[in-house]
Amino acid sequence: MMKLQVSKTSPLPLHIQLLDDLRHKVLTGVFHPHERLLGEWEIAQELEISRTTIQKAWQSAEEENLIYRIHGKGTFVSGPQPQTAVRKSIGLILPDFRSTSAAQTMHGVERVFRRKGYRVQVAGSEYSVAEEDRMLNEMRTDGVVGYIVWAVESDNHERLLSQLSESVPTVLLDRPVAQLHLPCVSSNNYVGGMQAMTHLIELGHRNIAFLARPHLHLASVAERYRAYRDALYEVGERPAEPILIGNEHELSSYDAYLTNDQASLTPLIERLRQPDRPTAIFAVNDWMAIRILRATTSVGLRVPHDLSLVGFDNLDVSKSLTPPLTTVAQNAEVIGAEAAYRLLNLIDGEPMREVLSLIPTQLIVRESTMQVQ
Repeated sequence: MMKLQVSKTSPLPLHIQLLDDLRHKVLTGVFHPHERLLGEWEIAQELEISRTTIQKAWQSAEEENLIYRIHGKGTFVSGPQPQTAVRKSIGLILPDFRSTSAAQTMHGVERVFRRKGYRVQVAGSEYSVAEEDRMLNEMRTDGVVGYIVWAVESDNHERLLSQLSESVPTVLLDRPVAQLHLPCVSSNNYVGGMQAMTHLIELGHRNIAFLARPHLHLASVAERYRAYRDALYEVGERPAEPILIGNEHELSSYDAYLTNDQASLTPLIERLRQPDRPTAIFAVNDWMAIRILRATTSVGLRVPHDLSLVGFDNLDVSKSLTPPLTTVAQNAEVIGAEAAYRLLNLIDGEPMREVLSLIPTQLIVRESTMQVQ
């Protein structure tokens, strides 16, 4: 069996790293259905981590139906349930499986379709257009009766138009794709952005920056940026130009975080060194907020005493940071379930029309924000 992996140098808690690696290996087929995993003591010795860490990861893995346990025999990789008849399948394509939100979205989708007797084929595009195309073609060949797709690029109309216009019922996740006129289920990114900005403004901040990667054209990012601008205009302030960091061809914030390219942080560090530097930053997501925390150390600023910081997503790691991150929570499981219900309606004959379903967000106040000094 291939070994599980964690990194002692990563800021991610070890149990989250272990769960993420297990999830990735199960969903990509590296670990096979009903394969026995090493025992907790063996994994603890191999990875030099505590059994408590493993037990926390395994508890979450059981809840996600990644593993099951048999008393006296061990822990095993979950497999497909026995079936007496061929079931209809739907295809679920996500950018990757490494985040908790992806797992929660999958759980929401699978929970709905399992009750209806459908099988869910899950695939990860790894933020690759070519891989997304390949998965769509494979699933079409396999005879799926519908798709739920978190599209890699929302500005590449013609490619997706050719893939998704063959009357296979389709629901999009996270961001609508212009010209496709398909139903989409997303967080209410504008309201979530307003929740973040209102919190900072109520703390007295006016010199607030917005930080993102160079993807302001993506609908979810654009809505958060629009909220940033509108909130400042409402209190008579002129919004600053956004701080854009990273490679415009790199679509994953998680990959940008792992790469830890210090040169890409230059625009942020330069802004933080200016005499009129911002007193607060609204980061487009939690991974970007973590990169801000790294940058503040290099310029001698403390969060929240010198700089308040708000993220977006409420990743598991956000509450374990120093300081714990104030952020906007998305309900990924509800998003997945709503997308599944939308797709069922289409499969049952409802006309395919452009409908945007917005799922409420929630501001989670922790310790990375404080009254402006």
